[in-house]
Amino acid sequence: MSDAWQGDPALSGTIHMSGVGDVSGIISGGTGNVAGKYVVVRSGTINVSEQQLARIQGKEYAQSLRDFADNINKQLKDHKIPEDQIKSINQSISELAKEVEDIIPGSEIDYVRQTNIEGKTGSVIQKVLNVLPQAAETAATFTPLAPFSKLIGKGMQELVNVIQNRNIESARSLLS
Repeated sequence: MSDAWQGDPALSGTIHMSGVGDVSGIISGGTGNVAGKYVVVRSGTINVSEQQLARIQGKEYAQSLRDFADNINKQLKDHKIPEDQIKSINQSISELAKEVEDIIPGSEIDYVRQTNIEGKTGSVIQKVLNVLPQAAETAATFTPLAPFSKLIGKGMQELVNVIQNRNIESARSLLS
């Protein structure tokens, strides 16, 4: 499969690459130069390290994060997402994984821990919605995170709706 980054038509060159994840460089010609780093998202870009997943005592949480990463990768296929946004999503997923490492499914967690998990789950959802706004309409996008609903006392779709509504309100206030 060949991918091409095509910038301003005034630029004299196009770069064609195959099987490349990170691309950085300078394209020069025409009236200006373009420098930057782009990521062509392919399977495996959003992930949690297997070492970190192995540390999670509740295997349902580990599998949930693995399935969620796979699900997001399928939706991101062939989208061009800036590397910093991919890193940010991965970091948020990693922080959520770390937060649940020692939780045994069915055990009670205190309120502070519950709100931390909700915040980290919300952060993951927010960052995914930033790159895939249409994901909010697709309940299946966040379904793999369902085991976390038990920890935070809210359904994933409810949390997605809250975040999406806040995004809409923020956009409206900026336009006012």
